[in-house]
Amino acid sequence: MRIFRPVWVALRTAVIATAVFWVMVFIIENSGWEAPMGLVQPLVFFVIFFFGALLVRRQ
Repeated sequence: MRIFRPVWVALRTAVIATAVFWVMVFIIENSGWEAPMGLVQPLVFFVIFFFGALLVRRQ
């Protein structure tokens, strides 16, 4: 069953990152703040991707 561990970790990470992305976009858009040229979603994606890359453990 150790074969499925990387798949499970990737799936769980993708679900959590997607949920965090949509919650952050929802909060930002409902707060009234706007980025120039509709850059809210790309900025949120970059922030989540950047922090995710920092959290990866190197083995």
